[in-house]
Amino acid sequence: MNKLLFSVSVLLILISCTTQNKKDKDKLNSIKTATLEKLDLHPFILQLPNELNENSGIIFYKNLLWTFNDSGGENKIYGCNLSGEIKIEIEIKDAKNIDWEDIAQDKKYIYIGDFGNNSGARDNQIIYRINKKDISQKREQKVDSEEIQFDFKNQKIFDFPERNTPFDCEAMIELNGKLYIFTKDRSDLTTTIYQIPKKKGEYNIKPLEKFDIKGLITGADISPDKKKLALIGYNTYQPFLWLFSGFTSDKFFSGEKAFFELNSINNAQTEGICFLNNDSILISCERNLYFNEQVFLIGLKNIK
Repeated sequence: MNKLLFSVSVLLILISCTTQNKKDKDKLNSIKTATLEKLDLHPFILQLPNELNENSGIIFYKNLLWTFNDSGGENKIYGCNLSGEIKIEIEIKDAKNIDWEDIAQDKKYIYIGDFGNNSGARDNQIIYRINKKDISQKREQKVDSEEIQFDFKNQKIFDFPERNTPFDCEAMIELNGKLYIFTKDRSDLTTTIYQIPKKKGEYNIKPLEKFDIKGLITGADISPDKKKLALIGYNTYQPFLWLFSGFTSDKFFSGEKAFFELNSINNAQTEGICFLNNDSILISCERNLYFNEQVFLIGLKNIK
């Protein structure tokens, strides 16, 4: 690799992490090395705290990895450093964790999606929006939220065979002033996209596009440059990654598509995904018989 290019890459990472402790800086500095190879998967945080044994969506904000537990967990999000230690614990006041599944962000807000719907019987899906200005450096804190409520315009049935509904959802992104959710459908292994406004209100949303995803989508994120969409999921606990690029506006499936089976972590219940930078992705899994709750790094440098 060109020495000048390598030096510039390291410098950019250091600038982005000036407020982080030395141990975390060293870990971030090593990311570019991991991305120089072909698509590969590396352990990143070997063990998340026991409090996060059912962690779901993830984002990277203020040099911390933010996550939460899904159905039945507390109404809290947790900010962990890159060693897996919880540094900030935020309770969202007046919120209830029915089935929190994914988290997204823009410059001003964090969005937590309470839209898990395995039975297909829900008509009370909520996205909690919290203002980043309300987040301090205190170890424990409480914040207010606004509710973005929605239901599906095309849902006429609320009584489905067990885990066989097309209205379950575990994935969400923010793009160009809108929120987008991606459903998981066990009946035909497809995903359907819905668009939701980002402001407080009640919305009746309609489907935009459907895609044969060949599995169950459990997390989504958009790259910082807005050029790549990443979807994580699994099929009979064979984890996979989809990458979409070259799309126009929100026609995510209109451009180039790449599919990768993550064989080295077969049987992991992959739940969360976020871009660390344009060329690096973090994915998380919850605890099961085969894996502890942990985080992996995927490098994309040579993916065109």
